[in-house]
Amino acid sequence: MMALFALTFAQLTQRRRYIIVLLLSAVPILLAVIYWFSNESTRPDLIDFHDVMTEQLLNSVVLPISALLLATATLGDEVEDNTLGYLTLKPIPRWQIVVPKMLATVLGVGVPVVVSGIVMSLLITDGDVGTSLATGAGLAVGAAAYSVVFAWGGLATRQAIAFGLVYVFLWEVSISTLFSGLRFVSIRQYTLGVIRGLDDGRLQETGGVALDFAPAVVGALVVVVLFSWLTERRLRLMDVP
Repeated sequence: MMALFALTFAQLTQRRRYIIVLLLSAVPILLAVIYWFSNESTRPDLIDFHDVMTEQLLNSVVLPISALLLATATLGDEVEDNTLGYLTLKPIPRWQIVVPKMLATVLGVGVPVVVSGIVMSLLITDGDVGTSLATGAGLAVGAAAYSVVFAWGGLATRQAIAFGLVYVFLWEVSISTLFSGLRFVSIRQYTLGVIRGLDDGRLQETGGVALDFAPAVVGALVVVVLFSWLTERRLRLMDVP
């Protein structure tokens, strides 16, 4: 399993799309640097700017797009390249294929996005470690949930990128924001709920109706377990050439 984890992580981080992920993750840091060096009289309000950067840029764009670019390739590229058969021919349970691939994907997505969020928060808040770590923890939860959903999508359909874009911008950014009752089935809200829970008072104006910390953690855990199982089941039942 460790060999498969290392191979998957190397494959993800050596692809051209990982450069896009790194560039996306650099954008919040760049804007935070501009904020840090700007004249205090022309700066936007710290709390509003920090919340908007976290919710509208990192959580609504950088995180889901990064996960979409990498996670859909975790198993999807194996299908496209007709190399999945080499893995499934081995006499091992399918979960021993799915788990290391999922872990490698979560790590590949999570590291640049979480680092981006922490560094951005440190710059904007002049070194507030608690707020920065809360931002990083929420993004880590979101990275795990998005990664398993999009990894399943890459195995379930050859149009995984299109599926992911529709899911992110129609469901996560639009529908779940308009209808507060749907926050319990929104990865975006799980991320915000963890940040709010760890850093009380954050994102009250920009994130919509608040989801409490416990439901956010439970919801994210359910998504991770459910879509990992769906991926294992799909891999077990599909006809691999």
